[in-house]
Amino acid sequence: MFSSILDRFAQREQERRRALALAATAAGAAAVLLAAGCSSSSPSASSSPSSDPGTSAAAPSSSAPAAASGGGTVVKATETEFHIALSQMTFSPGKYKFVVVDKGHLQHNLVINGPGVSQQQTAGLVSPGETESVTVTLSKGTYDVYCGVPGHKAQGMDVDITVH
Repeated sequence: MFSSILDRFAQREQERRRALALAATAAGAAAVLLAAGCSSSSPSASSSPSSDPGTSAAAPSSSAPAAASGGGTVVKATETEFHIALSQMTFSPGKYKFVVVDKGHLQHNLVINGPGVSQQQTAGLVSPGETESVTVTLSKGTYDVYCGVPGHKAQGMDVDITVH
């Protein structure tokens, strides 16, 4: 009788270990799929294939803003840890296409919030070396332009712009 109790205990322990191994395998597969989904580098409809991620946007442009064909004025937003540099800091009411270039080592995005614009953002996270865009129509007022990745705004990835 005692040996049958030990046999059942050993069988249950073996089943428990198999279940734990299966759960660990499933969790690992889910983590790989999640990471692949977050770091996709495939182009999206809002990507700007014609933008040149190799040029610097650290200094505001003094020349007239570039107009995108049907997309409004193009503003380059270069993101690094933990800073956003816009290619222009003077804005008039109108349509703007913010082309986000991630020159950092972490993924970022761009969120715009202000009068008539509520949390407009890039379609997804922008991986290092990649480009994404978001198009908005700006009215007179002040707008908050920031990285929506948790903690990044608080670390300095936050720019206020005023439309005159």
